Amino acid sequence: MILAHSYLRQLILATAVTTSLIASGGTITVKNKTFLAEVALTPQEQARGLMYRQSLSANRCMIFLYDNDQPRPIWMKNCLISLDVVWVNREGRIVGLLSNLPPCPPSRGDDCPMYGGSFIARHFVEFSAGTIARLNLKIGDRLSWDIELDDGRRVQTPTER
Repeated sequence: MILAHSYLRQLILATAVTTSLIASGGTITVKNKTFLAEVALTPQEQARGLMYRQSLSANRCMIFLYDNDQPRPIWMKNCLISLDVVWVNREGRIVGLLSNLPPCPPSRGDDCPMYGGSFIARHFVEFSAGTIARLNLKIGDRLSWDIELDDGRRVQTPTER
């Protein structure tokens, strides 16, 4: 397990160096499917998100981590690919989901819609378009994560209350 985690960390870091991805990472699991996860933790990482990406593999995602619950709208500005997004509570239960959000390329400037502003959530996860349908995700389904941040701290899904 330690070797697998070390290998995963090296793979994520190598990818980060070659493609300017965020280096923090780990895994997210939902319905027995595990995804390699990048992390958006700082305001700068959260603002950039998946902007300018040409693709996102079906086994990859990005989790946006926060320390409180509130509406978490997303803005698809400078996003070149369609995404599925799930909003989750502190324990990883899905409280909102939207499928196939359309890209909003740089040519549109700031004229890009926002999505998901009505969901009160702790975090959200962006997946490649089609993931919600492929896994038949629903409100109430649970995601779990095991993330290692750049400073070595681990973030895991809390136990449900």
